[in-house]
Formats: sequence, structure tokens, C-alpha cells
Amino acid sequence: MARWKQSWSDDDLNRLRALAGTKPITMIAKELGRTTGTVLAKAIEQKLPVMHRIERTSQGSNLP
Repeated sequence: MARWKQSWSDDDLNRLRALAGTKPITMIAKELGRTTGTVLAKAIEQKLPVMHRIERTSQGSNLP
């Protein structure tokens, strides 16, 4: 069965609680072997702090 179809175990939830707010969701998702969307949804459902990594480009670098 695909990992994203599996329910969350107590161990997975404990790991999510421990990592929430300390790392970006993308990194937590990789550690848990789940998609970013499922981890984000579960974190919001559990009212856990969420970190997003925002990548910014330097201004004007893509202008002609």
C-alpha cells in the first residue's frame, strides 16, 4: 500500500510533534516518508507550528 494511504501511527505523530516548528515541512516529510501535503495537513489538524522555507531570488536578476 502506498505510504500516503496509510494512517498515522502514534510513532509518526510523535515524530511530527517533535519536528514541527524546528524544520521546514519539506524536510519533515522526507524524514517521515510522506508527501509535503499530507504532513502539512496533519500538522494543521494537530494545531502544530509550521515552517515554510521561502526561496527568494535576487531582485532584477531575471529582467531583460
